[in-house]
Amino acid sequence: MATSISDPLWFFTPVQIATTIIAGMNCGASALQSPLTWPMLQYVNVPIHYVGRQTENLLHGSEMIFPPFNGICTLGNLVLTGFAFYNRDRADTYALDKLPLTALAFSLHMATTVYTLTIMAPYNEKLKVASRELNRGVENGEGEGKTEGQQKSAKAFRDAQVTWKTLNYGRGAIMLSAAIANAVALKA
Repeated sequence: MATSISDPLWFFTPVQIATTIIAGMNCGASALQSPLTWPMLQYVNVPIHYVGRQTENLLHGSEMIFPPFNGICTLGNLVLTGFAFYNRDRADTYALDKLPLTALAFSLHMATTVYTLTIMAPYNEKLKVASRELNRGVENGEGEGKTEGQQKSAKAFRDAQVTWKTLNYGRGAIMLSAAIANAVALKA
């Protein structure tokens, strides 16, 4: 439904467009890490400490980009849900139609946050710690996989990589659902 500046909910459409686009970007970029980026970081012919450095860089970049994107979408949908709830009884608005969809989108963005903080973040930390151990060993002249500590760190790193990649599909599914909810709410 088209809105005009005289509509009390004139900001709905611009905010919904923004949250839909950002949710799509967030979902696409995050979900594509598993099938596109991570396989390149799992080649066994590449020295593991280089893979560790690249993984640390990838995780650091992801931590700078994705949380703000998700935060914008979460806050935007919270505001939309609040205003839709507040204006749900007004006959001249479409707030009642949008209320369940904006609430669903908000809930899914919150679920993404909870999933990321409780499930993904510990694996991010495991990857970083194992990578630092690998790099520290190479810097100390221990060589790639020559000591028991290096072998243990390499195994911990590879195991965390596989688990992270698998778990990221779950986060991607939640993010995709949130982007779809945003798009459907935009159309309602």
